[in-house]
Amino acid sequence: MTTLAQALLPLHRGYLRRLEEMEARIGTEAVLREPTARDESQRLVRHESGFVLRFDLADSRSGETFEVHGAHPDEPAGREVRVGAVPFLLEPGNWEELTLRCAFGGQPAEEDVAALAELLHGWAVVAGHGGFAARGPAGRWTGMLHSAAVRLDGAEVVAALDLGTCPPEAFDVLGDALSAFAGERTQLARVVIGGTRREDS
Repeated sequence: MTTLAQALLPLHRGYLRRLEEMEARIGTEAVLREPTARDESQRLVRHESGFVLRFDLADSRSGETFEVHGAHPDEPAGREVRVGAVPFLLEPGNWEELTLRCAFGGQPAEEDVAALAELLHGWAVVAGHGGFAARGPAGRWTGMLHSAAVRLDGAEVVAALDLGTCPPEAFDVLGDALSAFAGERTQLARVVIGGTRREDS
């Protein structure tokens, strides 16, 4: 686990703690962990972000679904980490509603903005299929990201993430990819994780 993943570990642990508290309320004999939504024809339902709609928990007896949300942002274990030439600034946040903002160091070419958005979305798609699950500790959860919406905000590329039970080690891969991206295209001034703004929610 890299320094970046270690710094984000408290956010992941906070989310798992909230999941386990809700699981205990439902009862282990009735709880469904991270179930997907299906329509009347048993086809998977999509979230508005395009990802398969996956709930945090459900009660198998009633069919009621549950989404956990932290009442207060969790504090990362560190506030700044460098991956290659890219500084990552870490602010308090919740794993289940985490914002990632990539700011360019200069005026980016349009193709660089599009490529960065594609990189973030591609990483999220892999995470949504459990591509990083084996990097984290084995457990009762899927290790999958639940949803991600990537958008442009001025000269920044922003991703609104519901990381689900995706392990922090997924950020090791993203950090390396962003560092390589910055080495070939417009330099990234910073990547901010957490610190959700009003327009990010």
